[in-house]
Amino acid sequence: MIAKLIACLEEVGLEVNAEEIGDILWLANQMQQAAPEPVKTEQLHEKPIQPFTPISPTSGNAASTEPSSSTPLKKEPTVSAYLSDVIPESGSSGESSLTPEGLPFKSPAAPALRNSLALARALRPLMRKVPSRIEFVLDEESTARQIAEYQLWSPVLQPAKECWLELVLVIEETSTTIVWKETIVEFQKLMERHGAFRNVYTWSLQTKTGGTPQIFPFQQKVTGKQRSRSPKELLDATGRRLILLISDCISPLWWQGEIHNILEIWGNHVPIAVLQLLPEQLWERTVLGLGNTVHLGTIAPGVLNSQLIVSGLPIWLEEKPKMALQFPVVMLEPESLTEWARVVAGAGSVQRLGVLFQENWQELIPKFQSPTSQRPSNPELLVKRFHATASPLAKRLAGLMAAAPISLSVINLIQQELLPESRQIHLAEIFMSGLLQLIESDKQTQASCWQYKFVEGVREILLGSVKITEIDNVLEKISQYIARKAGLQIKSFAALLTPNSGWDIIVQKEVIPFAKIAIRVLRYLGEDYAALVEQLQKKSPFSTDDSEIFPNFPAIQTFEFKVKTIALIDEIEPSNLQASEFDVALIEVNQSAQITTDNPLEIADEMVFTKTGKYLNEIEKSILQGTLANQTYEQIAASTKYSASYLRDVALKLWEVVSEVLGGKVTKRNIRKVIEQWVVYRHLTINHHRQEAQYFSEELGSGVQLKMVFIPEGSFLMGSPEDELERLSAESPQHQVTLKAFFMGKYPVTQAQWQAVASLPQVNRELSPNLSNFKGANQPIERVSWYDAVEFCSRLSQHTGKSYCLPSEAEWEYACRAGTTTPFHFGETITSRLANYNAGYTYGAGVKGTYRGETTLVGSFKAANAFGLYDMHGNVWEWCLDDWHSNYEGAPNNGSAWFKNRNNNIYQRKGRAVLRGGSWNTYPKDCRSAYRYDYSSRGFRRNVIGFRVVCAAERILQ
Repeated sequence: MIAKLIACLEEVGLEVNAEEIGDILWLANQMQQAAPEPVKTEQLHEKPIQPFTPISPTSGNAASTEPSSSTPLKKEPTVSAYLSDVIPESGSSGESSLTPEGLPFKSPAAPALRNSLALARALRPLMRKVPSRIEFVLDEESTARQIAEYQLWSPVLQPAKECWLELVLVIEETSTTIVWKETIVEFQKLMERHGAFRNVYTWSLQTKTGGTPQIFPFQQKVTGKQRSRSPKELLDATGRRLILLISDCISPLWWQGEIHNILEIWGNHVPIAVLQLLPEQLWERTVLGLGNTVHLGTIAPGVLNSQLIVSGLPIWLEEKPKMALQFPVVMLEPESLTEWARVVAGAGSVQRLGVLFQENWQELIPKFQSPTSQRPSNPELLVKRFHATASPLAKRLAGLMAAAPISLSVINLIQQELLPESRQIHLAEIFMSGLLQLIESDKQTQASCWQYKFVEGVREILLGSVKITEIDNVLEKISQYIARKAGLQIKSFAALLTPNSGWDIIVQKEVIPFAKIAIRVLRYLGEDYAALVEQLQKKSPFSTDDSEIFPNFPAIQTFEFKVKTIALIDEIEPSNLQASEFDVALIEVNQSAQITTDNPLEIADEMVFTKTGKYLNEIEKSILQGTLANQTYEQIAASTKYSASYLRDVALKLWEVVSEVLGGKVTKRNIRKVIEQWVVYRHLTINHHRQEAQYFSEELGSGVQLKMVFIPEGSFLMGSPEDELERLSAESPQHQVTLKAFFMGKYPVTQAQWQAVASLPQVNRELSPNLSNFKGANQPIERVSWYDAVEFCSRLSQHTGKSYCLPSEAEWEYACRAGTTTPFHFGETITSRLANYNAGYTYGAGVKGTYRGETTLVGSFKAANAFGLYDMHGNVWEWCLDDWHSNYEGAPNNGSAWFKNRNNNIYQRKGRAVLRGGSWNTYPKDCRSAYRYDYSSRGFRRNVIGFRVVCAAERILQ
């Protein structure tokens, strides 16, 4: 069969290797098992949110034999109520469960696992076959030999080959698990169809009120009382079972230590790992933040958690505590699963990130996170705490949710229609914040039907941070969706706020919850919206009293006032702006970093002492000296009284200490290179911090976007001070410039963006789509003349209806400096770790680095300036709009472009224009913020010249 497949592929001209053939067969198996049933036309436009119903363990590769008493029973999946206390349930709040805030409709859902093939590949180390203990097959060769040699006509049997491990998925069901239910279900299906496991069983971990944690089998429908099982039933004496606990590690069971007890029991009998649903940057907000991050490894397959080799202990823990709980932590990322799979398979040199809890870990729990502590009752404190810790997208999502009834289907609709860049993690941040309460209802048996409300007073505070246009969009999107579901035709959401005698009961059930919340929100907005409510209140049964809307507020009164608005840019709607976090890098020059020796051993000894207060002992020095001499552990042992195995154990701890001291991973192989590199860079420290900027995106077609970053208005001192190293007279005199707000390209224009705009209708001149010498869609366009760049701006302006052009010199320098006064926005010097230039030369206290000899991908150094702009130093020179002037005598002080004449036909301008920023082959001094260059005439093209664009409301030409 495989030979035929290869032949067919070769006939059509495809060459594939063994790995690719395996992927093809895996995909074919997936498609066969997931063959879709015919669906109605209306189902093609939406995917209802299904209850949490994993596939039965009997599907896929599950064995057909009856399990033993030590094997989990093969029950049908079940959905159980989320019984955690993480989200407080509403008590006697005055809101009846019969009129929930949520809407009873279902909305589209995107695939949760977008990298399933990569995840499947990651588990290949576990695809081992071992002899079965209960199944046997005929050994034809041995049977034939027995008949031939002994005339004994009886079959010779041998154990059948079967998968090495079976997998038990244990899902901790809490109030926040619904955020991840689609991800969990898809991951479960992937595991059952993967083929690496003998059986795949799925259980839920819950706790009944006042009881201990128990496991429950899944059922597709809740049918009466479920029989609980003890977690000990998952233990297996054969050593051929894996347990994977799926959790976000924030429930009271974690804070109380109940799950720690279960993990300790399981870990002493079977290999176990925790599949953490939250990304690593949020672990500090979970129980995992109270443990010590370590690396776990082994050299044998199937080793129990308690026997895994621990490395990477903090310096203050010289050895692993005796009473400690340790377990690997994996994430739904291919690299993470690969490391875990290789550790389970005993690959040897591989380690996986894990967490080690000391015996006294509960003493470290902050008071506000204690299981017995209460969340702040003050809504302002709740929201303030949320805003202090949440990501920008989570804040925006919470604001949009405040304008609507809350159910999972509503949230899903908001995310898809109004905030498509948001993900499950952002919704999880909101659920973790305590802003929401679950509305009690005995009839709510499916998570997709659960309804929520904001804690009293939170909704109005969140609405205060949302633009009115965004609130309009939320109400409009939801109302239009309700209307489509109910078969209604409406022009605006207001149509759903008044009753219609023709509406049947089903339609009313769709409309009433929306109408109640919509009226609340409109009355809060006041002005014309409040007037609309007053008008509708006379004929709408959905209106409510002020006390019902905001019970903590006095009666609402109306008054008149004047409003003044400041339009920063009249062509950009504020509602179209998005928030983006980015990394800012600053270089600190360490004048005191002096090492007086070139001996790597002495350097390492001094560095360890500086960081830890301890010098290396004789064994560690022997290991380090032998390693630097390229000796093996056996050779090092020959010159000492210690065995090679003992030296290896000591070396593991030594590399961890040196890694922490040097700030990078150190191994036996790279120790010399790391030390040498540290010596070169010892004078420089790169400090990073996070900032946030606003931007909008232009769609250029074929998925290509142009991101424009908001540059706030302000003043700065243009030019370089007289004491700046290697300055030129062309950078004088320094003068104050005040600029209005504008937008600038986040990166230099890329080749993909150039080709997209070059395909647009011509304005004044032709554009070649393939100008660059160094090819790459996300590399900057180069070999661009000034006239080419101007034509690009003209076509972009015509296409978008906004005013795009090249930046003026003042705009460019103001945007580059981003509030700094140093030669570079990085600081007093520059390094090839942060920019692409000729690093064979240095500037100031800088050091020589990597000279790449070509352009690099835009943004590849992951370090922006304080405005959020990348590659302002090096990579490619950037054209400015201005004519070249030899100095700043008579330069404008309003940020406008500086021309020598008033010919407003931009294409008729002659002579030289200004270039800024330096390029991949320039000296570091030429990459300074203040450096100006008149390379040649405007028609000049070289593989070092590119550009970026700005967008502004006004431009004064002088």
